Amino acid sequence: MKITAVRFIQGGSPIPDGGFWPAWWPGMPIYEIGYSICVIETDEGVTGFGPGRVRAGAHGWSAEPFVREQVLGADPTEIGALIGALEYLPQQRPPPLGIEHALWDVLGKAAGQPVYKLLGGCRSEVPAYCSTGSTLSPQVHVDQAWDAYQRGYRAIKLRLHRQALADDLAVVRAVRDALPEEMVIMADANQTQNFYWSRATALRCARALEEMGVVWLEEPLPPFDAEGLRELRHKVEIPIAGGENQYRLYAFRDCIARSAYDILQPDLNGCGGLLEWTRIATLAHAHLLTCIPHVWSNGLVLACSLHAIGAVPNAPWAECTDDLKWPAEIRDRLLVQPHQIEEGIIQVPQGPGWGVELDWAYVEANASLDTRME
Repeated sequence: MKITAVRFIQGGSPIPDGGFWPAWWPGMPIYEIGYSICVIETDEGVTGFGPGRVRAGAHGWSAEPFVREQVLGADPTEIGALIGALEYLPQQRPPPLGIEHALWDVLGKAAGQPVYKLLGGCRSEVPAYCSTGSTLSPQVHVDQAWDAYQRGYRAIKLRLHRQALADDLAVVRAVRDALPEEMVIMADANQTQNFYWSRATALRCARALEEMGVVWLEEPLPPFDAEGLRELRHKVEIPIAGGENQYRLYAFRDCIARSAYDILQPDLNGCGGLLEWTRIATLAHAHLLTCIPHVWSNGLVLACSLHAIGAVPNAPWAECTDDLKWPAEIRDRLLVQPHQIEEGIIQVPQGPGWGVELDWAYVEANASLDTRME
């Protein structure tokens, strides 16, 4: 089998009513749920696609010379060799990962198997948590949590990025008091971006959340404060999570060596791709640590992350982006069949490859860039 063409599509699904105002970027709205899709065609009629970050603009794809010289005509099943070459592209950090993810879809379709089974096949379903991204009033968050519960979620993550810690804790307390006990709560402080908490503030927060039964605290300190993270872990019992902005296996090796986190959260695109993600998860497993993929994007990215979860034994949750201003129905607009949550569980797609079908009419109608090389 040989690669005969590579196509890259970039676009977005508009967010209505003033856009999304993320907790981690105060004052910086996002007006669309973007997508970047790589499509790989082969001489045997197998076509694969996948999400990924690439540098593209009005004049095309910056990796085009590499694609023409080393990807076109290559064997799409030699994924390790191709992504190893991608890593050394100049001025490509991270490399154009859409290529790797499209290759996995090709391999799965050629084999007639879902990607997660090709990687080991540890589970076909996983508990899902509703990942919110806004910082709103306590009552709005209570209403949102009830809506999530009624739609099948049994867990929700709340953002802690307000100016006053007391306001953050008031939201968590309001949701905890209003929702059934079975509704699990996670908290994300987003201390990688913008202002940073002091170590003392992080400790006060962790202890308060621990008393409320919150199952983990995410990014209470910036990742470069490994000493502070280690000290915090030793002073509290609530698990400390983080790592969504770390790149490559070696960064997570250092996180583990410094005892920074109980839960690693590599992002499938941000850490270096699916193969790199599974290496990080394996390293975490060797140290008896949990590894849960960070997800904040569209339904295709979620589908790929579900395959990552299904491939390893130490990924007990799926992060499902689902905010009032980033709702599931827009998140999954690219997909013919949206993701479903039932009694707190989401299924790993079972079809060959990624196991999902894209709504190509919608993808192409909302594209801002569409380039093809053959």
